[in-house]
Amino acid sequence: MRARRNYISVITLFFFLYLPPALLTFLMPVSVYSIELINTDILSCDLSGNLKGYYLGIHDNPFGKSYDGGLVLLRLILSGSIAQKLWFEFHALEGGSINPIPEAVGRFVAFSGADRFRIDDAVHVQTRHEDFSSYIAIDRANISMRFSRLDLTVGRQALSLGTTYFWNPVDLLTNFSPYEFDRDYKPGVDAAKADIALGEFSGISLIYAAGSHFDFNESALLLRPFTTLFDFDFALTTGWFREDGFAGAEFSGEVGPGVGLRGELAYFAAEKDSDFFQMVIGSEYRFSNNLYLSGEYFYNGFGTTHTSRYLSKFSSDRIVEGDLYNVSRHYLGVLGSYEVTPLLTVSLATIINLTDYSMLIDPTVMYSLSDNTECVAGMVLGTGEDPRWPLLKSEFGSYPDYIFVQMKYHF
Repeated sequence: MRARRNYISVITLFFFLYLPPALLTFLMPVSVYSIELINTDILSCDLSGNLKGYYLGIHDNPFGKSYDGGLVLLRLILSGSIAQKLWFEFHALEGGSINPIPEAVGRFVAFSGADRFRIDDAVHVQTRHEDFSSYIAIDRANISMRFSRLDLTVGRQALSLGTTYFWNPVDLLTNFSPYEFDRDYKPGVDAAKADIALGEFSGISLIYAAGSHFDFNESALLLRPFTTLFDFDFALTTGWFREDGFAGAEFSGEVGPGVGLRGELAYFAAEKDSDFFQMVIGSEYRFSNNLYLSGEYFYNGFGTTHTSRYLSKFSSDRIVEGDLYNVSRHYLGVLGSYEVTPLLTVSLATIINLTDYSMLIDPTVMYSLSDNTECVAGMVLGTGEDPRWPLLKSEFGSYPDYIFVQMKYHF
């Protein structure tokens, strides 16, 4: 039985989400990307940010529930320096949701957010009702010190590892899901990072990411040496990830004019289940006519080649807690994009499960309304054999279809 949709809320949603960015587009059409608040020899501070409105509609859900709703998200960014010796970054978020997305449906749709590798989430819920909720949160708050051969950053910060697009087994802390449609900002984690330069293109990074209340079993400690050889960037990562031992490697570079090659390898010495290995290898090429093509193969040692075991994999801690997203063994991801005009770009991403041949298909259109404003619209369609309870007959056949519209205004 499908959930009844509240169409009044949906109509209200469109005005609430898109009226503020639309007004800003016409009232402030000039290219303003930051506001200088203070500029002295002792202190400099700039204010920037963005306002986003999302509409999300989830339909054709095999488990019987549809959803219409969305989110307005204001991000304010303060950044600057103290005496040119300390650099700081602070991101505050104010969000409001109409028809907050149900947890049972939300597991299939990823909005960037972190609920781990944080000592305290620093989220204050302002209102919470059945049809509306709002909150305020601190997404980043860090300070950096820079020396001749050492950069040290402490506090809530965005940490990105790895080189590939659809799957990032080396990017342990807050990796995007393969079907994430908003990748503008990685959520911050509470961490300390030291980058030690050993040469012009070589160095070592030491990363500690704290779990809730500094619980060691929820934390990560990683050592990452990196260098450049033969125009390829290489990095190794080793250490502890929550309760697991971890070793990984990554590379990226060009093997010919415009032909990129990248890859990641990861090995998990698991504490609670069997050890497993993951690998991603991909390539990309941009044609002279503005056509871009990219493809990746993913071997997922955590996954299974038997559809009868999908449900138990989906129920595992690694999937539920967001360490991993897929439950099968072999995947192919393909992305193509084309710049129709300088203002209009279309793209098509497809993820194929090579075990059961189910697919996720993601066509997207992005249009630039001004230097500061853009609109993104698309859908994600899951194809494959429908589930037959209590078994899943295909992975992506169990996913709902969803459409999304996003307005972004940057200042």
